[in-house]
Formats: sequence, C-alpha cells, structure tokens
Amino acid sequence: MARPDRSPPADMPPGLLPKGDYQAEVVESAVVPTAAGGDEMLKLIFEVTAGAFRRRRVVERLNIVNANAIAQRIAQERLGRLCAAAGLAGIADSRELHGIAVTIRVDIRPGSGDYGDQTVIKDYRPPAARPLPPPRQAAGRRPWDP
Repeated sequence: MARPDRSPPADMPPGLLPKGDYQAEVVESAVVPTAAGGDEMLKLIFEVTAGAFRRRRVVERLNIVNANAIAQRIAQERLGRLCAAAGLAGIADSRELHGIAVTIRVDIRPGSGDYGDQTVIKDYRPPAARPLPPPRQAAGRRPWDP
C-alpha cells in the first residue's frame, strides 16, 4: 500500500520532484570521468530530508575539470554556492558536504531525443531558518530602570 506522504501528484511522472524548494543533504559523492573522457565530473546525490517527498533523491553533476572553460567556471560557481549554503568556506574532499542540511531549488528540464524529463537543481540556499522563540519577559527591575 502506498503511503500518502511519499506519493507524487497524479500528473507527475514517476521519479520527478515537482518544481520547488526542498530540505536536502548530500548522501553520496564521487569524482567520475565524463562521458567524453579526459575531464572530471563531481557527482553529488542529494536526498530530500523533509516533507512529502522525503527520501527522494536528486543527482547533481558538476564539470569540475573540463576542457571547456565556461563549463568548468559554471561548475566551480555552483560548487561555491553549495559550500556557502552549507556554511563551508570551501572543501578539499566532497565527503565534507555529506550530511549537511541545505535547501535545494529544483525545476524540471524537458526531455529531448531519447531522454525524458529530468529533475534538476537550480540553486542552493542555507536551510530554512527556524522561527525565533518569543522574547522572554524579564521579571522585576530592568537594568536601565532607576
């Protein structure tokens, strides 16, 4: 029996997350060669940690070493935004990102050719802030009272 908290909307193809913001964390990472060879890609697997799509996974691929300088710059900028969202100045190893909560903004990339629609990460932000507790009323005299 399907559990309602994990079921996607009826019009959503299986495996896709609806467009929106999700609390997530990196659960797996690896540096792998690109399909063209000679270049390297950082493959990050994010798992949604809260809400109706908890435990769903999204893969991010960053061309961290690429003959195309623009592709490499974009990947480095995205990795920098992820590090900032995670509260890190930078990383020496992708495992440093594991288990740190961030908010990911996802969208759907329309499929083309032999490929179907795909969930893609558009941005990273620090996790949603928790509301501050209400201020406590000080009992008795305040320091500035005469």
